[in-house]
Amino acid sequence: MNVFINCLVFFFIYAFLGWCVEVSFVAITRGKVVNRGFLNGPVCPIYGVGMVGILYALEPLKDNAIVLFIGGVVICSVLELFTGWILDKIFRMRWWDYSENRFNIGGYICLEFSIMWGLGSMIMVNMIHPMIYGVVSKIPLMVIYALLVIFAIAFIIDIIVTVKEIVGFKKSLGQLEKIADGLKDIGDQLKDVVGNSAITVSEKTEEGKEKLAEATASSREKIAEATASSREKIAEATASSREKIAEATASSREKIAEAT
Repeated sequence: MNVFINCLVFFFIYAFLGWCVEVSFVAITRGKVVNRGFLNGPVCPIYGVGMVGILYALEPLKDNAIVLFIGGVVICSVLELFTGWILDKIFRMRWWDYSENRFNIGGYICLEFSIMWGLGSMIMVNMIHPMIYGVVSKIPLMVIYALLVIFAIAFIIDIIVTVKEIVGFKKSLGQLEKIADGLKDIGDQLKDVVGNSAITVSEKTEEGKEKLAEATASSREKIAEATASSREKIAEATASSREKIAEATASSREKIAEAT
């Protein structure tokens, strides 16, 4: 595949995976399932753009962890700052706001998440992307081209309808709006699956932590009891040995005195 096709493929893949991350994050942290995307369909374009930029700018430097981390922080933070500012100024809407986080700039970016983006970039480039690339490389080119045409058309239609709704354009777009509604239905169905799965995993993880804590506490109690019991037995044995030694010593002295 040429560079352009590669960019499109990984843009759509990571735009979808980013959407899944957003839905899961909100589901776990807020306990509710919502569609976190800017569009109707299950995609977050900022993740697709960011990951493509990171791959082509930083993948050749992936062996240098420091450069990869700093590059991930810079690229993702700049993209997040620019995108957040554009969305805010053009549409008067914010899809994220870090105003309550320390060391933020306009609420568009903050130090905490910038560090997370840097760490995430290291994980994606070194661990996740090689696996995804391996899967994609096994898909026939004709299938990839067909899927790209479908996804690109759906993506463009979604953008047109979404912008129309945001700016309050009244004229109906006919079939385009029906397609966008279909994408919204798909997004809602996937949202429920991804969000509820994330909540279930989170709950099971918490249960596992509680059971582990209980088992650890129980083990500590048993170890403490066993240690205390051992100390008592050692103390008893030591006392008994001292008594026997004292008795033997006294008996020896008596015998010596008698013999003398």
